[in-house]
Amino acid sequence: MHAVVLTHGDVDGITSGAIGLLAFPGADLYFTRPSQIHADLYRVARDRPDVVSVSDIALNTMRFDDIIRALSRFPRETSIHWTDHHPMAAKYKRRLSQRVEMFHQIGPCAAELMYRKFADRLPEHALRLALYGAIADYCDNTPFVRRHFEDFDKRTLYLEAGLLVQALQEIDYRRESKDLTWELTLGIEPSSMNNIVDLAMKATRVEHEVFRYVQSHARKVGPVGYVLDMPVHGYRGKSAKFAAYFTDSMIGISARSSEDEVDVSIRRRNSKIDLNRLLSRVISSFTNAQGGGHPAACGASMKRSDFPRFLQLIADEVAAQSS
Repeated sequence: MHAVVLTHGDVDGITSGAIGLLAFPGADLYFTRPSQIHADLYRVARDRPDVVSVSDIALNTMRFDDIIRALSRFPRETSIHWTDHHPMAAKYKRRLSQRVEMFHQIGPCAAELMYRKFADRLPEHALRLALYGAIADYCDNTPFVRRHFEDFDKRTLYLEAGLLVQALQEIDYRRESKDLTWELTLGIEPSSMNNIVDLAMKATRVEHEVFRYVQSHARKVGPVGYVLDMPVHGYRGKSAKFAAYFTDSMIGISARSSEDEVDVSIRRRNSKIDLNRLLSRVISSFTNAQGGGHPAACGASMKRSDFPRFLQLIADEVAAQSS
């Protein structure tokens, strides 16, 4: 059987991908993103696999027609599993479900959903992978997770998941993350892996420096705090949170600009504003911009010249909702 696992490159993606590899032994593993899943599906379809598992990939509605066309390239006998926890409009879910075996639920992390879907074919250590993913993605208060916290000392689970989260800040996205995923399938705990503890400690030291940098450089537009072009790559979700804290804002944004584009990470603080819905409204005002994510955490990309207006529109939306 030829199987392919496509998943995201964060801890929830890596753990849900590892569960996919355990469910389909011998599968090929590829990391993908919402912005490129359509292209990766086209590429995978050329090999006519028997099984495809997609996990932890938010649906990019701007590329939805491309995704549907890519799915149509697979042989009808190919079984395609789509497992995700990002918000998804009912019309897209219905359309996707015409071709894929959809398991979608908001609340749990993707790793939990993968475990629940394939539990009858998984080894015992796959449960820990699901719990690592839940802790890493702030999805650790579901009934499933609370129930299984009783099976372990959850302090140890938080330590192992924390090592993964921190080390991933310093790991090469493609090569080393793939090695890490394969090690997880073998039941090796992160604390026992080569270099993971050292990398996690390095990342923690860097995070403290990021914290101090944001403290000095964060700026505020209305109820939104932001930091632009930190000298350290990565750490954008964390620095967005720090920007909200240091400016006493409801929303934090960390942005990195290149010659033509800006990538942003958005986090909320002491707020119940649905960032995914907010971003969807704002991003529609820009040409060639895209983004999405969770109610509490989102990302987007746009033309560099559009960023000031994007920032102001986000601030206006947050102010309107909070009033």
